[in-house]
Amino acid sequence: MILATVPALPAPPALAQASLEEATAYQAWFVANAANDVAKASELAQAYLGQFPKGQYADYLGKWLVGAHWNLFNAAIKNKDMAEMVRLGEVRLKQDPKDLTYLYWMALNLRQNELLGSGETTHSKQAADFSMRAIASIEGGGQPAGVDASKWNKDANLAWLHQNLALIATTAGDKDEALKQYEQSSALAPSEIAIQARNTLGCGSIYKDKYDEAVAKYQALPEAERSPESPSPTASQLIEQANQDADRAIDSWAHFLGVTKGTAAEAVRTKMEATLAAFYKYRHPDEPEGYKALVEKYSPAP
Repeated sequence: MILATVPALPAPPALAQASLEEATAYQAWFVANAANDVAKASELAQAYLGQFPKGQYADYLGKWLVGAHWNLFNAAIKNKDMAEMVRLGEVRLKQDPKDLTYLYWMALNLRQNELLGSGETTHSKQAADFSMRAIASIEGGGQPAGVDASKWNKDANLAWLHQNLALIATTAGDKDEALKQYEQSSALAPSEIAIQARNTLGCGSIYKDKYDEAVAKYQALPEAERSPESPSPTASQLIEQANQDADRAIDSWAHFLGVTKGTAAEAVRTKMEATLAAFYKYRHPDEPEGYKALVEKYSPAP
């Protein structure tokens, strides 16, 4: 995802009467800029501003530096260089910790290139930080630059940011936090199929894991505690927990199949329907086809 380009600045001011040191510093920047060496020119602009904060060219170079930094940030995104994108973004955030434009685009690009990718997630901590700060800003009415204001959907954007937090929590093994974030995401964007599909699929997987954990704890109990006639309080609690999580997994997967009905996700839907059917049959052996009514419940109206 590439940001909108910044407005062009007027031509650099001509070299005017200045001290030899200031003229030399400005001329060095001018040469680098004329050669389109943005990285070098940025360093020289920063050096000039550090040495001559009230110099003849300070105002112009300050504005130029903002645009140059933005363009370098854009280039990192275009090259899918997430480390460089984060580095440049954090430089800007040191100047303005609430800059929603940088927070938003870093959260989005880390989502696309790491959180939803098949490779290694190396910036999950930053992605969580950027997402949470972007959520706070958007909830306060903020909108990032580079997004068409006429198409801005506050709730849909908050939904994928909360989904970011759910994905990160899932990777970290924090199942309860992941479920909380998935649920917040779904509540914000009930009509967004892509958001709902990923949320319900994620919740289903977590509830299945929680079911497996409860079953493992139950099976680890002494046989005497697992007597069908008089199970111990611990055994009864684990049985109840396992059944609750099984039912929640069933509901989540049925929701997934419902909202994705008629979409291109047929391969995934086929696999998930087989999983749902088997799990539903385990919980309801007397009506193994009952899951189909659940799927229809969550299907879009014709």
